[in-house]
Amino acid sequence: MIYKKIKVNLKDNAYSILIGNSILENINDYIEEHSIYKNILVIVDKKVLSNHKRLSKIFLKNKFSKLNFYPLQVKESIKSISYLIKINSFLLEKNYGRDTTIVAIGGGVIGDLAGFAASTFMRGVQLIQVPTTLLSAVDSSVGGKTGVNFNGKKNILGSFYQPKLVVVDIDFLSSLPKQELTSGLGEIVKYSYLWNDDFFNYLNHNYSEVYNFNKIVLQKIIYNSLLIKSSIVVKDEKEQSLRKILNLGHTFAHAFESYFNFRVKHGQAVIAGLAASFYLSNQLGILENEDLKKYLSLPSAIKIGSFLKSVDNKAIFKIMKSDKKNRDGQIKFVLLKNIGEILLDVNAKSSQIYSAINKTKKLFN
Repeated sequence: MIYKKIKVNLKDNAYSILIGNSILENINDYIEEHSIYKNILVIVDKKVLSNHKRLSKIFLKNKFSKLNFYPLQVKESIKSISYLIKINSFLLEKNYGRDTTIVAIGGGVIGDLAGFAASTFMRGVQLIQVPTTLLSAVDSSVGGKTGVNFNGKKNILGSFYQPKLVVVDIDFLSSLPKQELTSGLGEIVKYSYLWNDDFFNYLNHNYSEVYNFNKIVLQKIIYNSLLIKSSIVVKDEKEQSLRKILNLGHTFAHAFESYFNFRVKHGQAVIAGLAASFYLSNQLGILENEDLKKYLSLPSAIKIGSFLKSVDNKAIFKIMKSDKKNRDGQIKFVLLKNIGEILLDVNAKSSQIYSAINKTKKLFN
């Protein structure tokens, strides 16, 4: 079976990403090839299990030493300590040991929760990520960030825990509604500013093909996005320096998400957050007017809805003040100067932040 492969060459936890069509069919071959334990717990999104009847058959036809499914009704509230305890309790009840592999099949919620469970059970068991949304395919399934929400804060408890393997089967994306594809595009658009003009221009001309489920375009942009992310993760696994560039637009985006109690899709918030960060960059003299116009062309072309209309600027600012990336009480922004040229830990005045939010509201409304 043909697939593209990316090797994430981390010093201690190297792993492979496989990207292709219908490639999960060969999961047993990948497990053999990568010396992965065959005591399997599949933590899976119930909706994915229902929409893709082949899924359970793929696992049941293989002779694993142990196999159990743990279906979950996915909502943001399951990313919690209580569900982490439930998963660990199930593992103990079914007599799983250190020679266990957790397979996470679903979007970011499943990947984050299952990944955190894998990092905590028996001080760490093996993990395979099988993302089934465009967002998780290009973002949360790679890089090792796991976590749950706590006290109303997103991903405030978690760990860096790398998978043994990531399998991106594009066929899963065929059942996604338009809103989910838009959410994935948010992170893909972000990557286009981190790399080079070629990817930015390609995406500018081809992003609409995502909605047409063009598998050639999907494979190309997923591959490029993961190539970008994995190369950054290899250089800075624990987000000490370079990896912070992955937060471009996210200081605004996370505040928008929190304001709406996570009812707004992450990628939609990221698209709005990118625009707001570009406006802020322009006000600070970092981004020229002509470049501002050029770089806004992509996020402004994607329809994210009118959720920004009801945003209270003061409430957004207050949320941003509590962002876990802040230092010394200062909001730290990741801003764009040019494609491939990202500035870290930039400060701004509150008036400039308010202005950037207002301009973003106008752009999308």
